[in-house]
Amino acid sequence: MKEVDNANNSATSKRLKILSKDEIQTIFELPQFTHDERLLYFSLTETEKEFLNQSRSINTQIYFVLQLGYFKARHTFFNFEFENVSEDVEFVLQSYFAGQKIDLVHTVAKNTRIKQQQFILGQYRYQWCGNHQRKLIEEKARKFARISVKPIYIFREIISFIQAENIALPGYSLLQDIVGQAITFEETRLTDLLKKYLQPSDSSLLETLLIDSDNFYEITQLKREPKDLRLNEIKREIDRAVKLREIYQLSKELLPKLDIPNQSIIYYASLVLFYSVYKLKRFNQYVIYLYLLCFVHQRY
Repeated sequence: MKEVDNANNSATSKRLKILSKDEIQTIFELPQFTHDERLLYFSLTETEKEFLNQSRSINTQIYFVLQLGYFKARHTFFNFEFENVSEDVEFVLQSYFAGQKIDLVHTVAKNTRIKQQQFILGQYRYQWCGNHQRKLIEEKARKFARISVKPIYIFREIISFIQAENIALPGYSLLQDIVGQAITFEETRLTDLLKKYLQPSDSSLLETLLIDSDNFYEITQLKREPKDLRLNEIKREIDRAVKLREIYQLSKELLPKLDIPNQSIIYYASLVLFYSVYKLKRFNQYVIYLYLLCFVHQRY
């Protein structure tokens, strides 16, 4: 359940787990090309050949072709050593420098790498993800969070925005932080409204779901779905509905005032199912109320 894990960014210092390892590798890590992909991505235009020939060092030239190919595949730049991409190095050697050899442990100077990156960005009309671009992404993330606070939704929308604006793809950890901050910002907006609208009696009513009665929390009992349609199970479900009637009415009254979309209601409700009562109690008091209202609204 990767979309839910660590969803409350304010309650943990860990980053959101948005993507699987395979998804991270596909989007953010150095590509592992097939032969056909090497033919495609390591091909050069006349303008790129002219830039290539400006350098006399074969190591610098090969590094440029590799940077260019990796950028075309991922729209970002990587720090790499020749010895770690030896198959790609051999392909570029055979394609453009047949008969020549290079030292695989040789490194290319940082200023040379940056000069190449600037050329590549200009060639493909991309821009760095600098402070200005990051602020734009953060603003968009907050807007996306108003539509749905599901981390994967916000992440995908951010990626679409970055692609549309021709921004070089930032690192996964930065995007994790931006998504987490957007979720926290939206939760703060919602809990501030709850503080405004919730009456003390409403808070007391919600607290009853977290009371430990006969070694069972009320909310734990409510998480349990009916086992079957036998009479005892149906009666038990009716009893629960009666107990929750007031909270359900409260949720119907309050949630529209929060201007919270249905997708977010569903997501917050899922967190009640995912987290234990012990972990729920570690969250901000009004965050818990938000989750409980969404859960009851969805459950009944």
